[in-house]
Amino acid sequence: MHDASPTPRPDYTRTVWAVAAVTLAAALGEAAFAQAAGLPDLAKDAADFGYDIALNVVAALVFGRGARVERLSAFVIAALLAASGLSGLADLWASLRNPVAASTQEVVAANLVATAVACLAAAALVRFRGDANPLIKATWLNARNDAVATLLTCALGLLAQAAPVRWPGFALDLVGVVFALQAAAAVLRAAWREAPEAEPWTQPARPRP
Repeated sequence: MHDASPTPRPDYTRTVWAVAAVTLAAALGEAAFAQAAGLPDLAKDAADFGYDIALNVVAALVFGRGARVERLSAFVIAALLAASGLSGLADLWASLRNPVAASTQEVVAANLVATAVACLAAAALVRFRGDANPLIKATWLNARNDAVATLLTCALGLLAQAAPVRWPGFALDLVGVVFALQAAAAVLRAAWREAPEAEPWTQPARPRP
């Protein structure tokens, strides 16, 4: 069980709260800028931070409240990760059906904010990457995947924006969807492996004498 993990638990909780606070501040700042500049796509990018904020707040609130509560919360976080991936998939499908190119200003602003927040979160949580606790695994995988996806998007997004065809941008969006769904699957597997022995449905039936 994960109770034997050497990870400093109070330090983890403080770190996750800090990540949630920084993400919320970035989302509010981006939303305010989008409203002032009249950039609706940028406002939607700000709203997408809600999944990350909710994920980290859930982890911070329930961590240390017992293995059963943590495990159940890991399932909730896996659902948030899956919802994030499905939301990205829905956005991609809408873009394929009605392709409307975002302005270069929106692309640059969204990429810079998303990359900065994701890299800060990943840097803060990287020391917990080896922990077997499914709740810790969920926050780390989310931060790691966000960092990788946003770095790829930041590096290739402007090239995709300038390309005469739209498929490079669609491919980048699909990468983010795959990362989110992969993280959800990994968290589900970790939570299932942490099934406490006290739960009867996790144990094989005993033969009757």
